[in-house]
Amino acid sequence: MSLNALMRWLKPRETVFFELLEAAADNAHDSAVLFDTAVRTNDPSRWAEYRREMKALEHKGDRITHDLIDRLNLTFVTPIEREDILALTHAIDDVADLLDATTERLVLYRIGKVMPAVTELSSIIVEGSKELTVLIRHLRTMSDVKDIRARIKHCHTLENQADSIYHTALAQIFENPTDPIELIKWKELLAQIEEATDQIEFVAQVVGSTVMRNA
Repeated sequence: MSLNALMRWLKPRETVFFELLEAAADNAHDSAVLFDTAVRTNDPSRWAEYRREMKALEHKGDRITHDLIDRLNLTFVTPIEREDILALTHAIDDVADLLDATTERLVLYRIGKVMPAVTELSSIIVEGSKELTVLIRHLRTMSDVKDIRARIKHCHTLENQADSIYHTALAQIFENPTDPIELIKWKELLAQIEEATDQIEFVAQVVGSTVMRNA
């Protein structure tokens, strides 16, 4: 590697990882907003349209993830622990991946109108992913520990709410099942959506542990 190329890699090392993590969090939030829009529109004739839009966001998230990993492999000194950067990178990307997979299944499973629990969960995902965009930006300075803790707590509360909605919805689809195939479809869809809320809480927890070690 030439000296100029080396300098280009070394100079931004204190900010480039934050910039990429922030871009990943923004992309996950954009995915959450798109998913929420899709299920609130609740028009099966548009599932394929929303799937294409979501797939573009999923590809964007993959590019950010690959860029982060490439830079980790070429950087000796990182602003926070490499393990934390990797954990955050993969967990944030998982949020977008889960929403992409769920949107794809709306098409593959030929889902008709979505049940109310889906929009309840999607609103939680939007709110939680928005919190992540703020939490990730806090990593640059880690100065406002009080706000960081409050937002992490809020993500935990949102995940608990999602659990409650998820279990109530499961009870509903098992209460009077008329079509076992439809039951299997909805059981999988609900599990994937709820898992996205788990991932949001996990990202918040990683931010919390990172701040504890570095603040």
